[in-house]
Amino acid sequence: MIKGIQVKIFEQRSRNESRGIKEGWEALEDDLETYLGSAPSSPSFIFASSKSLQGNEPASSSLHYMLQDFYRMPNEIWSKVHWESNGYYGCSDGELNRHDTWFRFLVKQLYEKPGGRPFPEDYDYRWYKLGFFTTWSQSGPKCMLCLDCPEELVISMRNSLDVASKDQFLVDPYSFHQIAVRGVVNLYDASIWKLRDVVRTVEKAGLKERVDSGLSNYSNTTTSSQTRPTQRKPEVDYNHLHEAARHVIHSTETLLVSTQLMEQMMLRQKERLNWLVNAPEEEKICMRQVGDNLMFYHGMIHAFKCRSESMQERHQNEIQLAFNTVAQYHSHVAAVDSAAMKVIAALTAAFLPATFVSAIFSMSFFNNGGDNGPSSSGGGGDSNEGWSLSDKFWIYWAFAIPLTIATIVLLAFSKKIMRWLQLI
Repeated sequence: MIKGIQVKIFEQRSRNESRGIKEGWEALEDDLETYLGSAPSSPSFIFASSKSLQGNEPASSSLHYMLQDFYRMPNEIWSKVHWESNGYYGCSDGELNRHDTWFRFLVKQLYEKPGGRPFPEDYDYRWYKLGFFTTWSQSGPKCMLCLDCPEELVISMRNSLDVASKDQFLVDPYSFHQIAVRGVVNLYDASIWKLRDVVRTVEKAGLKERVDSGLSNYSNTTTSSQTRPTQRKPEVDYNHLHEAARHVIHSTETLLVSTQLMEQMMLRQKERLNWLVNAPEEEKICMRQVGDNLMFYHGMIHAFKCRSESMQERHQNEIQLAFNTVAQYHSHVAAVDSAAMKVIAALTAAFLPATFVSAIFSMSFFNNGGDNGPSSSGGGGDSNEGWSLSDKFWIYWAFAIPLTIATIVLLAFSKKIMRWLQLI
């Protein structure tokens, strides 16, 4: 059996003061088995690590049985499926005066990577896998076990206890839940804004290159950040786009699950209120207030989900824009290359008729009788000696020039001619 799991405890206690008795929350540290074995009747929050509880190892089976008996959690809660779940909610009503619940939140938090570039250029992430188990009995233990809570969540819950009504913990099991959910809301808020910084950096990609190249003359930072470079070569960091998209998708997933979890929690709290028809009106008021608080936090988580979905769409838009920008750039480069090829083709076509005529007249099918015209020296002698020009050279130009002009005209009006011939 595993022993010695040290836990931090916030327990509601009465302490004597000079002006009377005042309720307060006292911070304790104890062994988990020892504390639960004493069956505390005062409302309390226990914060522990799940490292020694995960899995179904024989060494931890005794502690599992004790927790199952104390919190009435299902025995399959220790399986790998539940430990790796992205969220769930369950409850048990063995009797009217006792209510047990178990639920789980998952939060992904980005943070600046040690030794890296300033956030959000270089960052890492961690998963907060938060497990909560509650047991509430009207005349017995009223206790919430919180597993793997980060220090900021513990501090947030402690601050919430200072302003919470002590009467709520005595009449409504879900008074514990509102404290935990409020802390989880703060974690989601930090997670969403860190993620927003990453997405915003993607949206402002290329601003530095535009300013450095002198393409932007804006003095207002907000205005210039909205202006994208259009003349530079696109340099897209596809790995960063992929990583950021993965984080946004995870955020949307966990918030969607948390929203549904909160809906189930509110439904069960409302059902308990409807069952207690004979309860005093003061207790019903307390329970309604707890229900209103849960509804408020549900609305905040739903708002975070909407923001995450919006960031996911914004980021997807950036990915689409990156692909389109690269495609547009390469299309522009291809168009320039195509224009250059057209010039080369036009020059080739312009010289083609003259080349054709020259080739025709150089063939052996034509014979000009060996008459090369008068000698350049003006005297007698061999007519084949020296440089001479045939008096029939005009025939070459008579064919070459009209053919060249006709070729250029055909090239200039090729589209109209093909349209007239109904070829295109």
